[in-house]
Amino acid sequence: MTTLGTPDDALGELLARLRWTATSTDESRLGRGDRVAHDGDSVTLHQVLAGSVRVDRDGRAVEIAAGDLLLLTRGGAHTVTACDDAALFTVELRLDDGASAIAAALPEMLVTCCFLVREPLIAQLLELMREERGAGRPGAAAMTTALANVVAAAAIRAWIESGCADPSSWLVTLRDPHIARAVEAMHAEPGRHWSVEGLARLARSSRSSFSERFRATVGEPPLRYLARIRMDRAKELLGRERWSVGQTASVLGYCSEVAFSRAFRRHAGDSPSAWRQRALEAGAARPQSPSPSPSPSSLSGS
Repeated sequence: MTTLGTPDDALGELLARLRWTATSTDESRLGRGDRVAHDGDSVTLHQVLAGSVRVDRDGRAVEIAAGDLLLLTRGGAHTVTACDDAALFTVELRLDDGASAIAAALPEMLVTCCFLVREPLIAQLLELMREERGAGRPGAAAMTTALANVVAAAAIRAWIESGCADPSSWLVTLRDPHIARAVEAMHAEPGRHWSVEGLARLARSSRSSFSERFRATVGEPPLRYLARIRMDRAKELLGRERWSVGQTASVLGYCSEVAFSRAFRRHAGDSPSAWRQRALEAGAARPQSPSPSPSPSSLSGS
């Protein structure tokens, strides 16, 4: 028997925090030079089924071909232009609250080249997502969301393993077992009363060496990073889990509800109770299943 979730699997812990909800799917065929405009703020996953396309977003462009996968992690308007006759499968996703510290370290346009050749089982999951889109069967929403989570996690893992992570990003620490151990511990137990000394012991390093190394790779001191993790977790508990402000403050290690509220306001710009109310209202207003997207307007290429 193989035990899953080993103590040093920081990447597994972080990927588990990235939870996505599929909101729509679309499959399109484009002739050479055709352009498709995508609007909105959804995170977007593009799979090229045939041919090749160029994706333009905010002045940046990437070209992807059959077998490649592109994850637009920030969402936003972008255009897809067919470099030759092409077919594209698109999934729009919403990143659940509570993962901003992780998602912020990802590039805006995450490309995994030849991904489906290297990960044939993931190709089968994408095929199943396409079948769910047109079948109209009960449970399609849950199935599509579950499959999308696996596909997105696999794409991010492949991107990190290929060495594509920016050297200045804390994601590179996932390949450093000492710093990764401290990062994983904070994500696993954000409410614990961590100290720099305690984290340094986990990293098997002196306090000064650990602090310097952590700041150099993550970009901020350990306890400031811990505070961001706590705020991400607070949003998840207040919104999706529907915990009270007092319960959330207690489980995240704050000495009082007042102290937690003060920290939350500094981070989010609003009180936790007001933020919780908006999150619950937004959740109630969201559609319960992803629906096939209406085909975006195709524009003649120049």
